[in-house]
Amino acid sequence: MQTIENQTFTKKRIELDGTQFQNCTFVECLLVYKGTDGTAMNGCQLDNTGFAFEGNAAKTIELLAAMHKGGFAELVEATIATIRGEEVPQPGAQQPGTAQA
Repeated sequence: MQTIENQTFTKKRIELDGTQFQNCTFVECLLVYKGTDGTAMNGCQLDNTGFAFEGNAAKTIELLAAMHKGGFAELVEATIATIRGEEVPQPGAQQPGTAQA
């Protein structure tokens, strides 16, 4: 994976796939993730910068949106909670403070 460090990007379209950014600043940029390779952003600053999904990554977002609307909101919300680093109870697991009959 390519690493870019300590750079400032202004008014650019930046494709994230296959690149790790360290201590970079993005000013009025569009960050695009296509899902073809990994990416990382550490210590970066975003100033009036947007984020877009294209290709495979966009298809994944579309699937999650369709699942959310189609009766699987709980599953999608659990996925988002996992992304946030929150502990998510597994289906069928006993919840703390509840008795099992």
